[in-house]
Amino acid sequence: MLIVPALFAQTPGETILQSYERFFVRASLNTKVNVLSDAAHDEAAGEFYGPLCEIALRFVLDNASLFRDDPDMISITIAAVRGVGDYAYVPASETVWQVFLRFSDFVIRYEILEVLPVLDTKALTGKINDFLAEQNRRHTSNSTPDYQLLSSLFAILGKTGDESSYPVLFSSSVIYSGSLGDEAINAMFEIVGDIHGFCVQALLNNPPEEKLAAFKLALSREELSEEEKGELAETALEVALFVPFDRRSEIVELTGISLGIIQETGWVRSLPQVIKCYNQNLSAFRVDLSYKQLLIDVINCLASLRSADAAQALALQLGLFNSRAAELEQEEHEVVLAMIGALGQLAYKASYDGLYYATILPYPDEIIEAAQNALTELKW
Repeated sequence: MLIVPALFAQTPGETILQSYERFFVRASLNTKVNVLSDAAHDEAAGEFYGPLCEIALRFVLDNASLFRDDPDMISITIAAVRGVGDYAYVPASETVWQVFLRFSDFVIRYEILEVLPVLDTKALTGKINDFLAEQNRRHTSNSTPDYQLLSSLFAILGKTGDESSYPVLFSSSVIYSGSLGDEAINAMFEIVGDIHGFCVQALLNNPPEEKLAAFKLALSREELSEEEKGELAETALEVALFVPFDRRSEIVELTGISLGIIQETGWVRSLPQVIKCYNQNLSAFRVDLSYKQLLIDVINCLASLRSADAAQALALQLGLFNSRAAELEQEEHEVVLAMIGALGQLAYKASYDGLYYATILPYPDEIIEAAQNALTELKW
């Protein structure tokens, strides 16, 4: 029922929208929401209600500095936002977004995110991306983002389906743990675009702490072929080689997974990168024995590539270890054992001397036995 029915009498030439607008403007703050409610029940609401709600939202914006936290203003805002959504009044999209930015009230922002999917989200994608990026900056700078809104933001960007959202969604997947990170990734996969190309670019260009996440995201694509896996691992290993030494700890896992995939797929084309990785980690191992496992991983990878170049590199280092056989530490013994196993697998005769001397030098029995077995695998 109308609050003051007489005020709705249309003047000559006045549209029904103008009548409701006049009544809305003249109504007090605490009755404006009733005007919207009454208008929603008008039989002709479909003709004017969306525009009327946008008028109400413009009023809200114009007076936000005075009444932003006023309960009546919040009620007007929520009613108008819902009205725009109910009638999918697309022309109000920008106005709705401006209200979202102006008001920090969670209920208002939540209501707006609920209606955005029926509005022109394509036109708003860049602005939503920017807003989410700001939330991410707050999180990483130990400020407080609107955590309760993140899931809705991810969902909207996923449904909008614009590739421009890949970067901010990827950053979200990296910085938020648990279900929020998973939701950001799911939103990325909803977007029909070149997500593989994006991941490769992120692997190449993003900071070290994000490279592993980009690599894993690319690998998670179910349709990835063995060839694509090999190429991706080759790229990842190449990237890892050029990360500064003081950031190595951030790409150890990236290197290990890359080597595992190259080994699994037998991706011979990556041999130059694997040999570089071997030399790099061998140098690191000489000054820091904690690089033992990564060095062993590289050695095992070299063994799988069946190359004379790989055998020569390993045989040369085995000779250097042999020259210090009596003084090697336990970690070095483990590396020697991996080298001998790899040389036996590669079965190149050029490694004979190193393997033979390993059988007569003061090595542990395990290494001597491995060297004897490797010698039987050599091809002449």
